[in-house]
Amino acid sequence: MLEWRTPGTGDIRLLERYMSDHKMVTSDSTPANIYLLREKYNIRIAEKDGFLFRKYSGKGIPGRDGVTFPLGDGDVKLALETVRDDRAQKGKPLDLIYLTKDQCDRIKEIYPHTEFHTDRGNTDYLYTAQHLSSLSGRENHKKKNRSNRFAKLFPDCSIVFIREYDQKACSDMVAIEDKWFEDQEERIDSAFVEREEIYEACRIWNDLGLTGAVVYTKEGTAAAMSIAAPISEGYYDILFEKSYGEYARDGGFAYINRSFATFLMDELGAKWINREEDIGLEGLRRAKMGYNPDLLMDKYHCEVNDDQ
Repeated sequence: MLEWRTPGTGDIRLLERYMSDHKMVTSDSTPANIYLLREKYNIRIAEKDGFLFRKYSGKGIPGRDGVTFPLGDGDVKLALETVRDDRAQKGKPLDLIYLTKDQCDRIKEIYPHTEFHTDRGNTDYLYTAQHLSSLSGRENHKKKNRSNRFAKLFPDCSIVFIREYDQKACSDMVAIEDKWFEDQEERIDSAFVEREEIYEACRIWNDLGLTGAVVYTKEGTAAAMSIAAPISEGYYDILFEKSYGEYARDGGFAYINRSFATFLMDELGAKWINREEDIGLEGLRRAKMGYNPDLLMDKYHCEVNDDQ
């Protein structure tokens, strides 16, 4: 059997190594996400014979309840059989989730009768960093105008970028989240969970290897914030992005999105930015589509079938 454990901060470097070695680009592969979502999805990890295994319990959410494709440099079929035996001992089938197209192709070679499914709510939205930084072209003029509107209405605003833990900046990020939370007329369960995730991220910033940004008005009011984490070389995941009140209405989200993309590209060498899934929420989908993604990355799930 595999020896499953809840990921801890001490596992971040281990996860970074596997994700980097295998050039992972999906948001579920972000080491910081794996840690921060460990309770929400009952995430467990295990290592055996040079492979990393991840297990999720998504409470019946399609595509979020099962085991991810094993990452390693050995015999993939043996690794799949290892996790399959582990699941069988618990009376469960081998449900694989968060699969990329390449991983589906590899599974199909080993188990030809397996069928794959996808759910639009699990699709990642990816944009080139250059795209989000420039917002060039007619198709992006609405978002660019929103960013410019914020800069016009709040002249002399400034933006602070954070690499290492900064107590003031992190306190301001939490304050922005609190104000955003208070703005919500209907607070869905995920908003409460996300709030706790932001609190924790700001407490253990350096352990998670985070990068962030806070926008301040000329009076010093914190108006918008964003937090990102690396997935693999050249790929960054926007974990959180918040603005509130008049700042949100007047383009705060668009302003920090564009400014932060420029920073990630120019200072950290970001080529691609993953803005994660829309989890089936229509408003969130419209917002992500409003930036005209360069790539919609579907993630697949399946129950392995080796019937001959």
